[in-house]
Amino acid sequence: MSAPASSSATEPLPDTMLPSAGLAPLASPLEQTVRLAFMLLSGVTVILGLIWLTGNIRAVPTDGTAVVIRYGRVISERHSGLVVALPRPFEEIRFLPSPDHQLSLRVTRDNTAYNSDETDLELQESDDFFHMEKNRDAANSSYLLTGDNSVVRLDATLFYRVVRPVAYMQALPHIQPTLRRLFYAAATDLAASHPIEDFLVIHAGTNDAGEDDEILSARRAAVRSRLVDAVNQRLIRLQGPDADSGIEITRIDLVSILPPRAKQAFDQVLTAEQAAAQNVAAAQTNAERTRQSANGERDRIRANATAAAEEFVRQASALTATISADENAMAAAPPKMRDAVALQAWRERIVTFLSKTGEITVVPAGGGQMLLAIPRTTPPQTASSGETQ
Repeated sequence: MSAPASSSATEPLPDTMLPSAGLAPLASPLEQTVRLAFMLLSGVTVILGLIWLTGNIRAVPTDGTAVVIRYGRVISERHSGLVVALPRPFEEIRFLPSPDHQLSLRVTRDNTAYNSDETDLELQESDDFFHMEKNRDAANSSYLLTGDNSVVRLDATLFYRVVRPVAYMQALPHIQPTLRRLFYAAATDLAASHPIEDFLVIHAGTNDAGEDDEILSARRAAVRSRLVDAVNQRLIRLQGPDADSGIEITRIDLVSILPPRAKQAFDQVLTAEQAAAQNVAAAQTNAERTRQSANGERDRIRANATAAAEEFVRQASALTATISADENAMAAAPPKMRDAVALQAWRERIVTFLSKTGEITVVPAGGGQMLLAIPRTTPPQTASSGETQ
């Protein structure tokens, strides 16, 4: 029984079951999975770290400006190009419009839901007198008093640009309310010093002072320029360590609005003036047409008269050509030969004259005879058949 056991103990083991000298033991599947997951997580961490490190490397567009902020404090201002900053939360990059970029803001004062009898067409009936007066004042607050005691509402579009990016960034939440208040204040002062015609068209063609549309257009353009200057002056007054807005107004487009009842009246005036202008233009057209027709008739009569006179002169010249030739011949002849030349011319002309006569009666001078010229009577014409004369 012991012999076979000793023989099996002495048998050599297979090569696959012998431990390899100098090699680590093979890892289990779980260990390999954990190791692969750790490697993937390390790679993702490295990539995220690179993204975080390079997250504040930004390109500034040509129409923008970049401001670098470190712990809430502005450290630099960059224009178009590449900006390199520390990653967040150490530094932050904010992009702002460049000075060449135009920004716009619509400024308008809409009426409340209440309709005022002074500025609107309809009046909301209410039993509460104080409530009515309060809403009426709120509705009328959107209109400005002009220099000629009229009222007008000015809606505008303000165009501005950023001239100091850091100040603009700090005052950004207050920019629009500031512009609205400054515009309302400047518009109130400006409207009080100008008539209503400096804001909108009241008369067609020319106004009461005889000014044409070009002059009125120039006055309205000047009003807009003064309004821009007034708003910019108020912005300059606000410049300070804690109130600088960093912007500048470049242009203001105004839309002038009249109260509805006043607008109806002005529209009726414009319609009447336009109708009168059309009638005047039609009358001027008819007068010009009549004048041109008369001038044409005058020129025609003058041309016909001139042509007839020239033809008459030519005929007379042709008829008197021989007489003129005889006169010229007599003038050119010597004094002793003039009588002979005149007698020869008389003999030549008398032949033509006598050839055209039918009867010649010669009465000697001193004969005592009297000739009576009796007109010849023409016999009556015979009537046609069936009629008597």
